[in-house]
Amino acid sequence: MQKVASKKSLNIAGVLLFVFSVQFTIMLFITEALYPHYSIANNYISDLGVGATGFLFDTSISLLGLAVIATAYFVYRGFDDKIFPILMALTGLGALLVGVFNENFGSIHGYVSDFTFIVGPLTAIYAYRYETSPFKFISVGLGVLSYFAMVLFLYGSPVLGVGGWERLIVYPFLLWGAGFGAFLMGVSYK
Repeated sequence: MQKVASKKSLNIAGVLLFVFSVQFTIMLFITEALYPHYSIANNYISDLGVGATGFLFDTSISLLGLAVIATAYFVYRGFDDKIFPILMALTGLGALLVGVFNENFGSIHGYVSDFTFIVGPLTAIYAYRYETSPFKFISVGLGVLSYFAMVLFLYGSPVLGVGGWERLIVYPFLLWGAGFGAFLMGVSYK
């Protein structure tokens, strides 16, 4: 664990990360239920960002992105490190851009989604430096699980379908966000 400069900054970061990770997860489930004939196995997550559920999904993931960027600022103030808040800010920027450049933007959406898929799990893995056991090992495991799923997704494994593999990429670092947010809310170092 690095020296903590500001407990209050980390607590604020924790609230932001936890609340908006949870709100996006809940909105993901809601938009899946509202989207006509949606299949979590056969549809991409980003399909929710267009059509009947587009406004809800795009707003939700954009809010998550903004919250993660704000979290990065408070993490920067709280920890004596520059790399970690940069990774967090890049993850937030990726999520924000996924909401702004939905599937209607074609390849731009693909690029920002891929960017988020790469930097999100890396952020979870890098957080190992700040967490205590056993959560530090869970963070690494969640990040590695995302990358493992990404490899299987890229090689076209038919087992879970495109939507299932995409969820196995996204859910681990989304769950990490909620968990790390809870961890930061509990920081009580002097």
